[in-house]
Amino acid sequence: MNQCPEIEVKNLTKNINSKPILFDINFKLNHKSHLVIIGGSGAGKSMLMKCILGLQSLNGGKVYFKGDNVCRRNERSEFLKKIGVCFQGNALFDSYKVWENIAFEKIYVKQLMSKKIARDNAVAKLLEVGLPTETADLYPFELSGGMQKRVGIARAIFSSPDILFFDEPTTGLDPLMSRKIIALIKEIMSNSMKSAITITHDINLALSLASEILLLHEGHVEWSGPKTQITKTRSKLIKEFLKGTIR
Repeated sequence: MNQCPEIEVKNLTKNINSKPILFDINFKLNHKSHLVIIGGSGAGKSMLMKCILGLQSLNGGKVYFKGDNVCRRNERSEFLKKIGVCFQGNALFDSYKVWENIAFEKIYVKQLMSKKIARDNAVAKLLEVGLPTETADLYPFELSGGMQKRVGIARAIFSSPDILFFDEPTTGLDPLMSRKIIALIKEIMSNSMKSAITITHDINLALSLASEILLLHEGHVEWSGPKTQITKTRSKLIKEFLKGTIR
């Protein structure tokens, strides 16, 4: 019996002020898969993620989570409980300590656990992402960019989600730190056996993390398939990405 995809996007279309941004997008995220969506600036990558997460409404199509249509309010609420998101800019609150940022939703939004338990759990996640215990009581502005990225990842995995989303996880980092963050994401995915979607313009990151790759170009899917097939495609755009000539 075939397992239902973790996420399935069918005929997704998005317009802004009557201008088409995304055209008839279709793909599946299977269990224990890591789909990396690549594309140049303005290709529609971030908009696609926002549409999947419900941060933007759709003009057409559907998004399914384990077979349920998450465009409906009740299903979307359940979907959001099952995902973790690491945002491009980390989206950390400078007025809250690191551990409070990591556990923010549980203690301030939904009030689902005590602050003591939340802090203990947050410290455990900090250790998972390679940060020392004392980081918990610092504020985000006291951390380097690489440390802030690790805190963002710790927050994404805090609730042990079924699916992780990484939005441009290496943007703004130097090459050495980028390699460390990629290695960390690979380790997290390997240990958790979860599914993930990563948005990036970095083909090296895509080749390192992905099991499947989808190339967006001017709002439509130019190519998609297993990472192992990407070098065999005749797509001119894919070849340009592999050469590093598109940003």
